Amino acid sequence: MHIKTRYYILTAVLSYLFFMISSLPTSKLVSLAEDNKLTTAKIYGAYGSLWNGGADQINIPNQSPITDIQWSLNPASLLLAKISSDISGTIKNQKLVGNISMNAFGTVEATDVRARISSPVMQELIKMPLGELGGVFNINIESIILNDSPIPNVTGNLKWNSAKLTIAETVDLGHINIAVKPNTVNQLTATITNSKGQLSLDGTASIDEKKLYTLNLRITPEQNASSDITQSLSMFSRRQTDGSYLIKRKGNLREFGM
Repeated sequence: MHIKTRYYILTAVLSYLFFMISSLPTSKLVSLAEDNKLTTAKIYGAYGSLWNGGADQINIPNQSPITDIQWSLNPASLLLAKISSDISGTIKNQKLVGNISMNAFGTVEATDVRARISSPVMQELIKMPLGELGGVFNINIESIILNDSPIPNVTGNLKWNSAKLTIAETVDLGHINIAVKPNTVNQLTATITNSKGQLSLDGTASIDEKKLYTLNLRITPEQNASSDITQSLSMFSRRQTDGSYLIKRKGNLREFGM
């Protein structure tokens, strides 16, 4: 059979099955999924249909609940043999929007995910054990591909604006930019830079499927950094000849309870 013919047949079958399922109320589909243990998430207050619907709350194991979820499916995606939906929700009163799709092979991908998160909420989400964060986090994720790996395939950008970190003293870190993408050896890598802070940051970090991480970060005190801030850097690294402090670390995220 010609490959194009197979493609059209597959698309037609998927479309037919989808239209049949999508006519069912969301609450029925949720009950069906839970009864057959197709999901570990708990969904409460589901309404509408698979076409247009929502839920009051979704509880995912070991994650913060997502509330006020709404979705709207894109029928044109069926022509590409996949199901695609625009989705929105809130996590701890922080708005989250994006698109989620699944292709004929079961691969789930989230794209164009955007969120603006306040520093107190971010500190709670990452379960930061020490210190206090200040500023606002703007998240823009181009793509997240979910698979069996402990580390998802992520391409995106995190901007921490008006960044501040307080431990013994408050440090103004300016505007931090973290660009994340996968590399060719199954690692997730991040490039870290900033501007207009008391400390200049320039470095990279990576993590692999075993949650082993490496960090190479150069920290340079600016003229407006206090002597206490500069002296505190010596607790983590020796001063280099150019006045910077080079921090190199390796370990496992499990050491931090992650």
